[in-house]
Amino acid sequence: MNTPMDSRRRARNSRLAFYHPMQSGGGAAARLEFHPACPDRDGCFFLEMARQKTAAGRGDAGPQNATFDWGSKITVKLDFTDICGLLLVLEGRCEQAGGGRGLFHSTPEASTVIGLRRNTEPAGYALEVSRKLKSEGAEPQRARVVLSEAEGLGLRGVFQSALFYLVFSMAGDRDEPSSVPTM
Repeated sequence: MNTPMDSRRRARNSRLAFYHPMQSGGGAAARLEFHPACPDRDGCFFLEMARQKTAAGRGDAGPQNATFDWGSKITVKLDFTDICGLLLVLEGRCEQAGGGRGLFHSTPEASTVIGLRRNTEPAGYALEVSRKLKSEGAEPQRARVVLSEAEGLGLRGVFQSALFYLVFSMAGDRDEPSSVPTM
């Protein structure tokens, strides 16, 4: 029985990326990778953000795309509650995630704040992640992307569609015969 989350489909379509380079070199990129629930764990999204490394330009070999510093990326795991908090902003129910303070994550190594707020100029949504390592003298890392209205609309649809699969595992439907009795 094929389900909406067929394993072949999941493998091909599990990542969404937003690349926002700036000519000044101050842009950033964000990638979301979806991991649906399994029988032994809840699902999640991994959000990776990287600051722009080089600006786009023209070289001897022709046009050169901007590059991003994925080696120094910030990665954060977003669970069901986090996604619901981000959806509140994307659906226009509040201006900023986490009541304006952002969504706070803490590990023994670092503290991370994920921010999403409605942006007026340019119109859209400002997505920001900042991380402070708890080791002495560590500098905070920050990355920020402003998503357009269209990107925000698409992200809202992705998050809404994923909510069910963040919580409920469909593995049994793919791998085992249906447990629904037939009449």
